[in-house]
Amino acid sequence: MDAHAYLLSQIELEGKGLIGEHTIKQVKNVPGEELPLVLLAQLADRELVAYYSESLSSDLQTELSACVSSIDFPEIDPILKVLESHDIQSETGHYKTYVFPPQTATDPEVTCLSKHDPKTHAFGFDGFAEHIYTIEHNERIISACVSVREDNNCGEAWVYTDPEYRRKGLAKKVVRAWAHSLIRVGKVPFYSHKMDNSPSARLAGALQLQPVFEEISITKRSI
Repeated sequence: MDAHAYLLSQIELEGKGLIGEHTIKQVKNVPGEELPLVLLAQLADRELVAYYSESLSSDLQTELSACVSSIDFPEIDPILKVLESHDIQSETGHYKTYVFPPQTATDPEVTCLSKHDPKTHAFGFDGFAEHIYTIEHNERIISACVSVREDNNCGEAWVYTDPEYRRKGLAKKVVRAWAHSLIRVGKVPFYSHKMDNSPSARLAGALQLQPVFEEISITKRSI
């Protein structure tokens, strides 16, 4: 699968769909997700791809498209100025997404728990996917990874380690186990983080993940 196909899979995972070639709409409600005004992604091969909300007029989409063709990613000030000229106030999020190597080892220290397990509830991971990959100490979860969202094709990791037990390699173990569980059933595991999240970036490096795209999501500013 190429980087563009990975991007489209993640867009679908977030409940969005394409209308034509460059327009997106929200096709299902996904908690924590909103339809961006502009979704700008630079793929691993440096190709720049842009999608525009169906709420924007075709004329504004054309104006934005011309602007995108002249920018040097991740510089987006010209795009924001175009939106401001149409009285649209916006805010941005900048993320990096990775995929896993084909062979992802598991560790016997990791166990799989149900979202209905009392320990999962105590850890705060009962609101996500059915299976949670955990490391415990004294009958208490201290590190866990789960699909924050998952569909028939892929899933995206959510990982957390108790601050008292960090820098011991536990996050790497639970993330690997989670990724292995998806790979073995033919799904793509995604790992994403905000660009300014240094600990998550270090974890991606430790896992030797393959970056497939960076994206900037420009959304309407909340009042």
